[in-house]
Parts: sequence; structure tokens; C-alpha cells
Amino acid sequence: MARKSEQQMIDDSRRAGRELALAFQNGVTPQPVPVKLALQPGELCVGAIPMNVYQFLEGDGAYVKRSGGWMLGGGVFGAVYSAVNLTSNAVGNAARRAKATRDAAGQWRHVDTGTVYLTNRRWSMQTTTTWHDLWFSDIRMSDCDGKMVDLEMAGMPRTGLVIPAPDYWYVMFNKLAYDRVVMPPPPLTGAA
Repeated sequence: MARKSEQQMIDDSRRAGRELALAFQNGVTPQPVPVKLALQPGELCVGAIPMNVYQFLEGDGAYVKRSGGWMLGGGVFGAVYSAVNLTSNAVGNAARRAKATRDAAGQWRHVDTGTVYLTNRRWSMQTTTTWHDLWFSDIRMSDCDGKMVDLEMAGMPRTGLVIPAPDYWYVMFNKLAYDRVVMPPPPLTGAA
């Protein structure tokens, strides 16, 4: 079986999200699934999804600076060798500094993996190290780009959940959290 391209996976996600949004518009309601997750009274879980957790973080920006050279003998050969050595260190330092600057810039960084449970009150993440509950009341902004569900929370870095069919789960999240139907953009390829 051929591996799907990134655009095909985004389009599949968009189709699944649009189908769920249409179902919600036609009166379908989210259905609970049985899970071992401890739920609070009145809380229901609609899915357990494998995930990779990313956060938008800065790096440290450190690099090793190499300094000058040494004189190797005297005369013209020694002077030429020292000039070449100093120049190559300066060029190398500039390249290392530029790479460190790129690495230090804010970007999505993989931080953990596990399972996320979507309930009518929270995203509950069981990661390789611990549990994290992202309560809907703490979410300030959210979005989905077809590759991940992007959550901006009070008091923590921007968090991205890379999950199968993220548009589907984003539509489900919006229905559960805000009782609104969000329609993902149409897919770029194939039928909408």
C-alpha cells in the first residue's frame, strides 16, 4: 500500500471533520465511549486518540566559538597558514552562530507522546511521563490546520496535538466545549 502524502492526510482529515460537522448540523449528538479514565460526575468521554504532543518553544541558542590560530614557523608560509586558519574560524563561527540563532527561534518542538482522551470538559493526556489535563475553561484560543489541533492555554506554552484526523477531533471539541459547529475548510483534492 502506498504511503499517503501530507496533503492527502490533510484532505482526509478535512473530509472527516466536515462529515462530523454536517452530522451535528443535522441533530446528531456526541456519543460516549467506555474508557478506564477516571471521569467526574456528569463527565463523558467521546474518544481515546493516540497523539504526539508539541509545544511552541524557544531553544537555547548556544554554540562553540573557535578562536584564532597559531603561528606555524615563520616567513610567508606561517603568515599564510595563520591567515587561512583565522579566516576559516571566523567563517565557521558565523555559520555556527547562524545555526544557533535558527535553533533558538520559537518553533514547534516534540515534547512527548501518548494517548489523549477527549471529554465534554477537557483534553486529558496520558503521556509517557505523566498525566496532563487541559480543561476547556483554561483554553484561550484554538485552531486546527489539518495536521494538528493547536491549543493556547492560560499559563503554559502553546500546545499542539498531532492526532489522526485532527479536523474531526477539532469539530468534536468545539461541539463539546462551546456547543458550536465548526466547519473545516474543504479538501484541496478529491470530493469535498
